[in-house]
Amino acid sequence: MSAEYIADSLQAEIIAGRYRPGAELKQGEIAERFQVSRIPIRDALQLLAARGLIVLVPNRRARVISLKRDEIEEIYDIRVLLECNCLKAAIDQMRDADLERISAAFRHSSIDAKTANWSEGDWAFHKALYLPSGKARQIGMIDQLRQTCRIHISGYGILPDQTAQWLKDHQDIVDACHTRDSEKATRVLKLHIEGAGKTLLDAIPRQPNSIIER
Repeated sequence: MSAEYIADSLQAEIIAGRYRPGAELKQGEIAERFQVSRIPIRDALQLLAARGLIVLVPNRRARVISLKRDEIEEIYDIRVLLECNCLKAAIDQMRDADLERISAAFRHSSIDAKTANWSEGDWAFHKALYLPSGKARQIGMIDQLRQTCRIHISGYGILPDQTAQWLKDHQDIVDACHTRDSEKATRVLKLHIEGAGKTLLDAIPRQPNSIIER
């Protein structure tokens, strides 16, 4: 069993909330579960660290990333900049086929919104919005930042409690794309992302500028 396979499996579990932010990934337990030696486990943890999902600490220990409140705020600020820029560029390039894909992604995300697959549907919709921009690197950065947010959302058992508003935001963005109104689309997207950040920050435990000890 390869280190990459183990890393991918652990990544899915981290994002799904099996491991809370700050939780330790114990090499012995993981090796026993995957029926391998500790060597591929150490390699898998190195891969996860490179992906920004865990931090490696002394004595060969590893913990799921656990961000301070101001770090989470910073991530959402960066997301606003990257995602609004990407959407504005995308609208300038959108063709009828792109709009059809966006509308289809919106319909699927609406179905998934109140299920355990809500985050996959949400990202599929946002990715469909951004792809016409041609900014592959920027979309990759957005994806990584969103994964960091998802770790904390899932880790604290937070399902969107403002689903109706978020779906309305999605519909408003779709409508703005169809009319090529980039100003309205980016304005709604900015408020949408800021609202998601506030929901997360309101739900996590309040400690002195931190969520959980690293």
